[in-house]
Amino acid sequence: MDRIPEEIVLCLDTSRSMFRKDYSPSRYICSINAIKTLTSTRISSDSSKFAIITFSDNAQKVLDFTSSEDRIKKVLESLSIKGGSALGEALGLSIKMIIEELRKLVETVPKILVISDGNYTKTAIDPIKMAGIAQGLKIKIDTIRLGEASHLNILKRLSDLTKGTYYYNNDKETLKQSALDFAHSNIGSISSASKPPTENLDFLRKIAANLLRVTDLTENMEQKLKQIKGVANYKKCSICFSDVDPVTKGSFYLTGRYCPNCHAPFHIHCLAGWAESQDDPRLKRSGTVRCPHCFYLLKIPKEVTQAQKLKILAGSRSNITINSESKEEVFIEKIKAAKLGVEAQYNACVVCNMIFEKDQEVIRCPVCGALYHEDCFSKLHNGICRNCGTKLKLK
Repeated sequence: MDRIPEEIVLCLDTSRSMFRKDYSPSRYICSINAIKTLTSTRISSDSSKFAIITFSDNAQKVLDFTSSEDRIKKVLESLSIKGGSALGEALGLSIKMIIEELRKLVETVPKILVISDGNYTKTAIDPIKMAGIAQGLKIKIDTIRLGEASHLNILKRLSDLTKGTYYYNNDKETLKQSALDFAHSNIGSISSASKPPTENLDFLRKIAANLLRVTDLTENMEQKLKQIKGVANYKKCSICFSDVDPVTKGSFYLTGRYCPNCHAPFHIHCLAGWAESQDDPRLKRSGTVRCPHCFYLLKIPKEVTQAQKLKILAGSRSNITINSESKEEVFIEKIKAAKLGVEAQYNACVVCNMIFEKDQEVIRCPVCGALYHEDCFSKLHNGICRNCGTKLKLK
């Protein structure tokens, strides 16, 4: 059996209710000790990393992802109790941290672990709404509950919605056992359920960062770029080394973009060309690319992908060599991508090589299984499948 490396955000409740002494000496102290047990057990056995968010009146990141046991202990021993319990804000900040981490060159499984008594304050951000977002991103929320459960039992609802694990405790010994159970929960065979979410094409497209336009740069960013690259070339593409876009012949101001992480400049068409030259089929099919400089996950702009679609469609007419008149028509129907499940999730349109959204209409060739977006299929020459040459006709 293998240990699956994970990126875990620990959300610790530091509200006033955690000062109660039904867990001797208090719920809060017992929670701190449980986290120390959990992280010590896990760090000594695998390459998992932990970040810590505390929530009282507001949510606050107190530690970024690390595998340093000393840093974790130092932060835990510096915390204090006060105010209410902004659980929704804590979950929102946790999701943001995980997305930021997965945009980097990370192939681990993300998780959120909430340690709380479940007495949350109603604030602007609804915890259930945040759980819905986590569910859509395939991020599990595990919860460790202290004290008596209310009739709402918000922590169990969070775990149930995201397919996480709910741990209920009634004293410090069962709390410690829950921490140990969670520490060992990553032991198992690496199945499809435990694969990093970056294996999912739809997920990649969702979390990829948008490129910055020239007009998006703040004065501080521009000054930094001038210092690093010199005033003369900070608006030149770092791939073609020119201000002029080799495809549109326009200036960098029109088609230039910057990586939001390292601020490297690119023409959008040069970046798309770089994407095509890479070997990772997941990135190509999801419409994303790694920055050539810092490997940050970037979203290829829609204007580029649309131009690529038109180019492919235009070329497809001249490449058809099959005599369409001699082919017998096969009648087909449109189907929602959601109904095709993993078949649509892990495949891309034969024409545009882009992924399918759940609510999109998809055309599937019954002979070879090739999938098409509805608009891409409508532009096929005589409805001939580009994969196997079958003549397809919508009912």
